[in-house]
Order: sequence, then structure tokens, then C-alpha cells
Amino acid sequence: MRTLPRKEFFTIPTETFKMSKGTVELPINYYDYGYAHFIFRVDYQAAQKKLADTAFAPCKIFGKALALLNFFEYRDTAIGPYNEVGLSILCYPKNKKQPFMVPVHILHDAKKWQVGAYVINLPVTTEIAYLAGKEVWNYPKFVTRIDFSLVNRNFKGIVYDPDLKEPLVTLAGTIGALSTPKLKNASFISHTTHKGTPLRTLTVVDTRFKIAYGFSGACIVNTQSNHSMAQNLRDLGMVGKKPIACMYSPQAQMMLCKGEPIY
Repeated sequence: MRTLPRKEFFTIPTETFKMSKGTVELPINYYDYGYAHFIFRVDYQAAQKKLADTAFAPCKIFGKALALLNFFEYRDTAIGPYNEVGLSILCYPKNKKQPFMVPVHILHDAKKWQVGAYVINLPVTTEIAYLAGKEVWNYPKFVTRIDFSLVNRNFKGIVYDPDLKEPLVTLAGTIGALSTPKLKNASFISHTTHKGTPLRTLTVVDTRFKIAYGFSGACIVNTQSNHSMAQNLRDLGMVGKKPIACMYSPQAQMMLCKGEPIY
């Protein structure tokens, strides 16, 4: 699988953002990584409660909301290697209408998206990734151990509870054999709320990825964990549930742009 040469892809000029400790260049460039994005159908009212204090509403697709559990293995980035897992809800701004045919809508250029993923938990494995995420975008990050393995269609991802030092959530199994051909439009939009302002953040991705249907493993959550991520997974009804689909690629590169306010 080939990505574009770096000089052809990383063309957005960077600007320096001063953090409480050090600086970071925006967009943050990710030169080599792999990922697996798992999609779950969840109760709409449960998802709605998670976004109640935000400017966003969950997308409703056949009466359900979509939650995403996104695993990333960043092997080479401008801020060093690290792993990350996002728990998010597919949504749209409350002051607008939900786009027609959302599943088709998100296969187009992300710059034109009217939807995005509102991030409710985003564990990472390094302090600099935590600091940049919190101070630039107010991503709900925490630092912990994260395991990631993607070999062909075999996947295993584990987020550890930072207090218990035990697995908080585990997703392991085989990605479904039935899939799309390799697709190009992998860029996406994420949403957060920073200092009271809703943000729309573009992540520009270069890869060839597949959307596979089904996954053999279920979402396992540690019954002893009191962490907010464990509670969010329980509240959304994801415990013991299998994802309906997976978007995945073993090799990609991306630019994480600064957030733009939504008015």
C-alpha cells in the first residue's frame, strides 16, 4: 500500500502554538500510522444524553445513533510516536438539519461535511500528545497504556485503566471478509468544545482503506473500572456488543489541523 511522497502531501504551512509547556506546530504532521475505526449502533437517547451540554445532536440512522471506537498506532509523527483511541458519537450542529443519507455523505470530501465525530474520550500514551490535544482543541484526553495490533484482518486493541493498571476496554477479533474495494476519501471531521466554543477540526488523511462489514469480537469493559471512559461505554450500551463495520488501513499519513469555531 502506497501513500503520496511527503513533499506532495504535507503542503499546509505550519504555525507555532505556544502551550503551557513548550510549543507545537499546527497542523501536526503524522508521517506513518495504522488505524482501525469500529462503528457501533447505539441507543439514540443514550447518545443524545452524552451530547446534551454541547452544540451538537447525534445523527439518527434507522432510529439509532452511531458511536465510534477508533484505534490509532502513530509510528512516526512531528511530536513522536504514540498510540491513541477515540470514543466518539457521529453528530451534526443542533442549529442545522441532519444531512440526507449520512452514510453516503461521509464518503465525500471531509471539507464539505456537515457532520463530524464528537469526541467524548481520547486516551493517549504520551504527555506531549495529551498536552497538545487538551490545549489546542480541548480533546478529552488522558494518558495511559494502549496496545494496538493490526495484522491483515486480525485486530486487537486494549486501553488500560490508568488507576487499576488493568485493561479498561478490549476489542479483539477478525475484521469481516466482506468489504468495499480500497477507497481514498479517508479524511474526517472531529468536534470538541473549547472554552465554551464548539470547534470543527479537519484531519486530512492520505491512505487507501477498506470498509469491512462485521467483526468477530465484542467490546469488553472491565467491570471494576470506574473511569469515565468505562462509564461512557456502559451508558452507550456498547458492552458485549459487536461493531457493525470497520474502516481500516495498515498505512496512512495525515495532518491534524487547528480547530475552526462554529457559530
